[in-house]
Amino acid sequence: MIEELRDPYTISTKAGYYSPWLKARRFLGPYKRRLLERFRRKAPPPSPVIGYTDESKGGLNKRALIAYIAQPFYMKAEELKQGNSNRLQAVEIAKAFNRLGYIVDVVDWLDETFIPTNHYDVLFGMGDNFGRLIPYMGDRTIKIYYATGSYWEFENAAEDARCEGLKARRGIELRLPRRMTANTWTEIADAVIVIGNQRVVSLYTPHNRRVFGIDNSAHLTARPDFDRKNFASARRNFLWFGSTGLLHKGLDLILEVFSELKELDLWVCGPLESQAECDRDLVRAYRQELFHTANIHPIGWISIYSSQFRELTEKCAFVVSASCAEGMSGGILDCIARGVIPMVSRESGIDTDGLGVTFEESSIAEMRRVVTDMANKPPNVCRRLAEEACKQASTRYILENFSRNIERILKTILE
Repeated sequence: MIEELRDPYTISTKAGYYSPWLKARRFLGPYKRRLLERFRRKAPPPSPVIGYTDESKGGLNKRALIAYIAQPFYMKAEELKQGNSNRLQAVEIAKAFNRLGYIVDVVDWLDETFIPTNHYDVLFGMGDNFGRLIPYMGDRTIKIYYATGSYWEFENAAEDARCEGLKARRGIELRLPRRMTANTWTEIADAVIVIGNQRVVSLYTPHNRRVFGIDNSAHLTARPDFDRKNFASARRNFLWFGSTGLLHKGLDLILEVFSELKELDLWVCGPLESQAECDRDLVRAYRQELFHTANIHPIGWISIYSSQFRELTEKCAFVVSASCAEGMSGGILDCIARGVIPMVSRESGIDTDGLGVTFEESSIAEMRRVVTDMANKPPNVCRRLAEEACKQASTRYILENFSRNIERILKTILE
């Protein structure tokens, strides 16, 4: 059963809808709220993993330091499968180094306390920790930067443009916290590995002569039954499936599009109850569209392994995204794996040739026109696109391909 969220801004805090944290924030000014955010307790990052050798096939005479995510190395196999695809990929990266003759140490990308005591032949990593660890490396250490999103300069400019667009359309001033600060990691690295299609890769090539692209991987959950799916009705239903950073992901634009297309239904799955200030402010600004518009259904965050996700991906023919900057959206790939046809911005990093549509501008006018056109496609055309989307997910965007490709790329770089 698909359950919709209620409007949180019309419910008394006495009803228990808000957490104590949200209750406190309601009565604080902007400055005090920011100060309170700074002192909010956060869980410490996982401890470093030292001496990972699970996939070694012989003598290991070299050592690699991975500055990425450490949590997956403390998880059981079943737990790994339930989370973000980057967890599985992190383990596959370490295994690939093992197969290439490296003992692997792993430090979390948020761990600012780790001080290397070993000599490392390779430093592989992302974010601030990559830059922080470089001075500890030897002169001959090979430095590989792992880019999981768009180039920082492009991403920051794209976010600024989205904020300015929101202000121009609605008079709402909202600033996104910087995901990436100005840095020279791409230029300093000996090589760069980028999650994304060729368009995303092209953002990095002006800054490093050795840039390698790699596809993200999808979770292959329950296989869709196309014989049972009613594409005549499904083509009138669209899914928005995103994560934190609602403005970055273009939810505001999608809501404005569907608030005008009353004959089409939009199902919104994402962190609508997020405590992040920028997300909460956007939800409040679009509460009319989200909670009081008949054809827009606020669902909130759901697991891709849930019955709700299966039901929604059977109900909807299309997944829509207007993100301003991505590497290659894993959430969209998870929907594609369920045979949902992608309609995405060109900044989403996903190739849609033969299986969906790419928004070239992601303007409201363009998306309204394209959405209307796709909703009027014959059911047999929708089925053909859905089958091709599912085929791509189960052949191109699989973890086994990621594993093979990361080993191939690492071998090329290290040789």
